[in-house]
Amino acid sequence: MNQQYRPLAVIAFACLLSSALVAEELPRLPREQWGAPLVTVSHASGKWVIQGRKNQVTLDESNLALAVKTETVTWTLGPSSADDLLVRSQGEEFNLRLSAAGKIDIGPYDTGAKTGVKIRLERFRREGKPELDLAICLTLCLEGKAEDLVCEAVAIERETTVRGLDWPKPVDAKGVNYTALNHVRGNLLPGDWPKEYHPYRNVPSGQESLMASDKSVIQSNLIECWSMSWWGFQKGNSALVLIVETPDDAGYTFSHPQGGPTVIGPRWLASLGRLAYPRSVRMCFLPKGSYVTMAKRYRRHVMDTGQFVSLKEKIAREPRVAQLVGASHIRQHALRNYKPGAKRFDTKNPERNYNLVTFDELAQRLRELKAKGIERAYVTLAGWPYMGYDRQHPDVLPPSPAAGGWAGLKRWVETCEELGYLYNLHDQYRDYYIDAPSYDPQFATQEEEAASSPTAFPGTRFGGWKEGLIPFMDYWDGGKMAYLNMRFALAHLVKNYEAMFDQGIRMQGSYLDVFGYVPPTEDFNPEHPLTRTESMKYQAECFRWVRNNLGIVGTEAGADWVVPYVDYSSDARAGGCIPAPLYTLVYHDAVMTPEGGSGDHLRCLLNGGFPTVGRDTSNLALVREIQKLHQRVALLEMTNHEFLSANYRKERSTFADGTTVTIDRDAGTSEIAVPNR
Repeated sequence: MNQQYRPLAVIAFACLLSSALVAEELPRLPREQWGAPLVTVSHASGKWVIQGRKNQVTLDESNLALAVKTETVTWTLGPSSADDLLVRSQGEEFNLRLSAAGKIDIGPYDTGAKTGVKIRLERFRREGKPELDLAICLTLCLEGKAEDLVCEAVAIERETTVRGLDWPKPVDAKGVNYTALNHVRGNLLPGDWPKEYHPYRNVPSGQESLMASDKSVIQSNLIECWSMSWWGFQKGNSALVLIVETPDDAGYTFSHPQGGPTVIGPRWLASLGRLAYPRSVRMCFLPKGSYVTMAKRYRRHVMDTGQFVSLKEKIAREPRVAQLVGASHIRQHALRNYKPGAKRFDTKNPERNYNLVTFDELAQRLRELKAKGIERAYVTLAGWPYMGYDRQHPDVLPPSPAAGGWAGLKRWVETCEELGYLYNLHDQYRDYYIDAPSYDPQFATQEEEAASSPTAFPGTRFGGWKEGLIPFMDYWDGGKMAYLNMRFALAHLVKNYEAMFDQGIRMQGSYLDVFGYVPPTEDFNPEHPLTRTESMKYQAECFRWVRNNLGIVGTEAGADWVVPYVDYSSDARAGGCIPAPLYTLVYHDAVMTPEGGSGDHLRCLLNGGFPTVGRDTSNLALVREIQKLHQRVALLEMTNHEFLSANYRKERSTFADGTTVTIDRDAGTSEIAVPNR
């Protein structure tokens, strides 16, 4: 061969050899070698069976009922019912049964990470009406080594839209000992609880009349019915946890008549009038479990998804947060000034409408507390705006002239700094008062239709109405108000605090009222539509701005979507059955709360809360005891909780370092045991 062609021949041979190696077929690996679930799907006699190593799911194709046989118990979910779907078509809303679809296709469904069945439902028809242009796709899959059952739903919507979907159906309550409910800080509802029960219809004494006209609905992130996105069931020694993986537009169906049973199941709410995107709930089966293990399963979920941000992480990004540990919280109030003509304005007792404590008087009270031994505190000032508490939001400046104006507020800040106290303002950017200087109805949230009853909370509780598409209410100090579209909240917040900077006043944080208590509000205004998800996004921007420009971030009550952003929240009272610290078992080392504060010192000690200090200073020894415990456990996980008596009046909590707190409500005593290290 000619020498000049020899290198080319060598290269060609190498290429052929390489191609042969690439083309060689490797054997197809069995599922277990590439990580797929060891789950099979079969069909016989009208039943679809999803068979895992631990759990077996059976779907009845005739009525879509479900049964899940685990290693220890069987859980059943009810069949399709007449109110599965709420749909809208041709201007009318009506219910449909999922199993009444004219065409139902069921078949195996395998993503490679989860295995089960897909159910596609089409050709729905309302009696005497044309076929609807709507399809529903449901999937049921076992996922992971634990074989969680993941249930997903999506609607293919055209002219016909889905306004609500109740699926999967509620768990059969037969044999359920109690249901773990995550409203306020957590409650256990025995299956045979003798009284009728409802998650949010548990109001403080003296406000019972509100319930008669309350039109509120159960929805995510309304603290009274949803502080966390899970609920669970105890059956014998086994437990079932349902984790709502798409909580932004969610709720649940609920019923507990006198004597039970408790019936609860997921409800998917529309987003701007449509189901719009896939919805998912995860069922976790615990062969041996309790309300504690349920809470810990959810804790793992929020840690995996990034929703859990520990206080240690928050201290790393804002070191001032560390100063909250072991500090007493003091709330001061400058001006109460009910608006004449508003619902709260008392014409018979006009002295109740106005109360003023100047900034200088409040500063003197702080000096007195320091002299009495309150060395470390975080002070929140309310009632500081121009017209007083809950007046003219979001345009709250200048500070109340009657209380001392800019100069008086600055002296109050200087006093806090002199005493070594942290300080912030109670502030608000949701309520949109019609007498605010910047009020313009185009920035108020609008509902979809003028004719329907208003749906915005809390007007649904306190008596709201609509003018055109805009919902209003009149219950707070400032009178008639709408709800600000959250797209505009941050700009108002920045406007107000930058004006303070110009006056030489820089707060060390902000308590943004209501964000952690009320559900996010939609806006149907086509010029600036807003979903619930977007509403929370813009509220989160407010929290971030406060952290980056002021320091410490607080909010009301603390529905858990706010956990990544806030350092502390106000308290949320117990429900009306058996209070259990479910929220604290998940988030104790992520958010500081008073847990009853000095007003319910036993709960505060049990749950490792921070102390609160009011005008009454007779209990300062107790405050110091709470401070000492908080200093020890604030950054620690609550690892366990136990009821030690049949009447649930004696309890014990355990923290990650081994510290235990035992309380006895009948005796009014507490005992703190610290491990020897």
